[in-house]
Amino acid sequence: MQLKTFIAILLFLCTQNFYSQDMRIDYNLVYKEDTLSSETISKKMVLLVQDGESRFCTEKQYQVDSLRSTGFKGFAMTDHVFDVVKDKQNRSSRYYYLLSDVYKLTDPAQLDWKIEKEVAKKYGYNCQKATLNYKGRDWEAWFTQDIPLQEGPYVFKGLPGLIVEMEDKSNSYKFSFSGLKKDFHKMDIEGFSSKPMEISRNNLKKAMLDYYNDPFREMKTGNVKAKFKDQKGNDIEPNFKEMTKNTQSFLKKNNNPIELSEAIKYP
Repeated sequence: MQLKTFIAILLFLCTQNFYSQDMRIDYNLVYKEDTLSSETISKKMVLLVQDGESRFCTEKQYQVDSLRSTGFKGFAMTDHVFDVVKDKQNRSSRYYYLLSDVYKLTDPAQLDWKIEKEVAKKYGYNCQKATLNYKGRDWEAWFTQDIPLQEGPYVFKGLPGLIVEMEDKSNSYKFSFSGLKKDFHKMDIEGFSSKPMEISRNNLKKAMLDYYNDPFREMKTGNVKAKFKDQKGNDIEPNFKEMTKNTQSFLKKNNNPIELSEAIKYP
């Protein structure tokens, strides 16, 4: 066997072994909810790769789900923003949304990447640039073949290496690599406390508009129990009209979703 052939086979086997390993990749996310404001929100995010599937969620939600998977009780849903599972065949992504219930939306994975010639050193890795137009945003990504894993933050994957940085041209969203671990707590990739409700894109938009129109409906009907207290700790009757007005104002102001083309047109 020629030396070049042997080296090629060895590299292939090493790559396959890397792909088969489960791992946790950490990212920092900085984003704007309001395009008219310079204020940003920062979140620590986690990408879990297990058995060929992956889940991207907040570190807070990962910690809660990890505790729940050990049998610990008493934790509720906390933070499902940007929560998404990508399947083994890379054919679809499953998104999770928390309104009055947890909803699951399945969408086909359609990412038309363009790999550029530009290269740079980032986070200690040799990286190459790629661009993508996805649901109303133009993205610039940097991936590294030093980590031969076709994964990345949120729904983004399919490049010949791990995406270590990704930012949209409006500077509304930026994902930055912050670490990789092969030793982490493994759990059911969809380990939610209650089974999410399957929903279509159109019905999800309807649910969001229904929530906007009457965000405290479950409390007003008594389906969700909640106590309201003043600053002294005394029970008070909630002013649902004022609370609804404030919630609607917040939703209209902070309407800059990562999938810009899917933004809700609130009345």
